Amino acid sequence: MASADTELPNSWASGSLWSMTGRVQVVTFIGAGGKTTCLRTLTEEIDAAGQRVIATTTTKVFPEESMKGWEDLAPPPFEQDGACFWYLKVEDKSGKWIGPPVQTVDAAITSSRTKLEVGIHELSVHEVSGVGIIHELPLRGSASARTVPNLPDRYWVIEGDGARRLKLKCWEPHEPQIPQQSDCVVLVLDGGLWGNVLQEKHVHRTDRCPDLLGHVWNAKMAWNYFLRSPAFAPQYGQMSWVILLNCHGENAGNALGALLDLNQRWGEIQRESKDLKDLPNHLRIAAGDAKEGKLQWFDLW
Repeated sequence: MASADTELPNSWASGSLWSMTGRVQVVTFIGAGGKTTCLRTLTEEIDAAGQRVIATTTTKVFPEESMKGWEDLAPPPFEQDGACFWYLKVEDKSGKWIGPPVQTVDAAITSSRTKLEVGIHELSVHEVSGVGIIHELPLRGSASARTVPNLPDRYWVIEGDGARRLKLKCWEPHEPQIPQQSDCVVLVLDGGLWGNVLQEKHVHRTDRCPDLLGHVWNAKMAWNYFLRSPAFAPQYGQMSWVILLNCHGENAGNALGALLDLNQRWGEIQRESKDLKDLPNHLRIAAGDAKEGKLQWFDLW
């Protein structure tokens, strides 16, 4: 474990889940170990800021009791007040809410986009004479900040994976279900795994990653997992990515050390490999308690 005296990356920052995701219009959560908590927390934060927000899933979830449900093929109308969870129907056997297909979600987001240009920077929004100034988190390849006349008409928070409430997710070829309109995708894993032996009971789809089982979960093993995750898949490379270790409760103390170890290991990977391919457009590494909104992060690029 890296010591607390280890030099922090220049891009080190801390804040809430909304700040961590850059306050972009469309955020999708995948992985395991806290996706639903992240979805609720981010939706509540956006709603508390007085912004319209729709939560949904491209898979299926247990009924969401923290917000209004909207059961329909079409998304909630713009006039819908408060946070709303959009789903298609209820599964007879489990009672879970089945979300709309990923293509339907993409179409709904596309139709709700405002004049906010794709490709701007956004980490925080300041009001200057009624004009939003948006900056810092690179989206879809842009390199400079701009002023724009409008903010998004509403925000979207999406759960794009199922993990049976386990701590780590490996993926079948048809998974995850990430809308192409996503500005930021967050890969979540349970920070409580850190420093412990990864067991079969912790992992969804163990047949997709048997080599990870039986080893202590540390920076080396974590990067082995990250590099084969959807974060490094070429079809999602145009999106901004966050890898989040959800360290809650007694595991919250793991956050800083884990981040420092992951940063150090990335430097080793760069020195060891001369041919790193399929890097995402932007990658942020974060850790902390998503439910409490106490997160720390740094940007690798």
